Amino acid sequence: MSRYIEIRPDNIPADGKVSFKNGFPVLSFSVSAQEGLLDPSSIRIVGDLNVYKNNNSPPTPAIAGDNLTMNNRLGIYNVFDSLTIRSGRSKMICESIRHFQKFMNTYTGVSSSLNDQMSHLGESCLIMPNAELFRKAVVENDAAGAQTTSFSAHLPCGFCQSGNMVDLRPDGFGGITVEIMLMPDANVLYYETGTVGADLGEAHYRLNNLKLCCEVFDITDSSPPSSSGSYQFNTITSLYTSINSTNAQIQYNLSLRNLQSAFMTFMPVKNINTLTADGSATTFPSNLDNSVSRINRVQFLKGGTKYPAEFDYTNINLVDARTTLPDPQIVKGLYDAIVPDYHQVRSAMSVVNMNSNYDLTTSTGGGSYNNIADGGSIMGLGVKYGIGDAGEDFSQQQFGVSIESELVSDNPIGVYLFFKSRATLVYSGSGIQLLQ
Repeated sequence: MSRYIEIRPDNIPADGKVSFKNGFPVLSFSVSAQEGLLDPSSIRIVGDLNVYKNNNSPPTPAIAGDNLTMNNRLGIYNVFDSLTIRSGRSKMICESIRHFQKFMNTYTGVSSSLNDQMSHLGESCLIMPNAELFRKAVVENDAAGAQTTSFSAHLPCGFCQSGNMVDLRPDGFGGITVEIMLMPDANVLYYETGTVGADLGEAHYRLNNLKLCCEVFDITDSSPPSSSGSYQFNTITSLYTSINSTNAQIQYNLSLRNLQSAFMTFMPVKNINTLTADGSATTFPSNLDNSVSRINRVQFLKGGTKYPAEFDYTNINLVDARTTLPDPQIVKGLYDAIVPDYHQVRSAMSVVNMNSNYDLTTSTGGGSYNNIADGGSIMGLGVKYGIGDAGEDFSQQQFGVSIESELVSDNPIGVYLFFKSRATLVYSGSGIQLLQ
């Protein structure tokens, strides 16, 4: 038999309203140790979202004409800065994904279709392919503030999508704790006009009626004992750096034995943590004048040698300057790094949202990146390792990528890197160990 349970956060204020601005940046949900098996794919974070343009008492809701919005392809994931899952038995970290907002923007664009975003993802996670519809349906309210936007969001992470059951018994995982670090308001909200009015600098979001819902299967007499076992899943490691030159080199010692893929996204540093721009967008690098800096050549390296491809990814715009689409090899690399084509059944990637025919100016004009159709702009670099689901050993050799672009001015570009690798949690009477 299975049962559905609801769990309230461990750490919320008396009124139940949670906001980064008012000092509650972390949500923590604890599923206690019990005689049951948790289906991690059933975990949902449920609650209500409201957006306000000031911090008055009570705050004034954002309404039509304020030009306040957030990234439409992220929906409720706009507010997720990091996701951490711990064992209740030892408090050991089972999985932790930093920069979760940035990860989800690319992941959603690559792995879900426009129909998904218009249907079940819109209903459950507030994800929509149209920016204007999203602003009117999710962000803006009536003058009385009576409208509330509800969500029931799944957790796209390796631990929850492993396809395995989590043993909640005391000598298994001993329960789990789900921790969500909330994103600062200035990295969630932005003004479409690119300017912040004198009375709008306190714009923020609030969450209410929060709970974690999940399905637990009761232990039967036929269930195997939990004295020992293992739990395998694909996990994400995230890193951040910046580039500021035409020829950029990025190198890391990852110490990962089973690296399956890597991908990266870009964001001008000046657009991070500001209400004047969308700090979660996935765009081409850009110059100081906000013009797009197209990528001309890419090399992925292992130990300083080109790998897995022994050739350069050379953008087609070197041949035809009128071309505004990235090279198909670059598109395919990003695609395979997130969901390999033999697993892929749907995507929102198109010649519209991968086109570089825009600028990084935040405005209501048609040439701005925040007005791109098909869910919003998508740009990134990616590479898949191994055959099938097999990975590559990077425990002794350095990961590297060389990027030649049209970045010709002093405009630092933030680079968010994500590495997918295989991990195994082994538990026994002596404790839990993570093998990666």
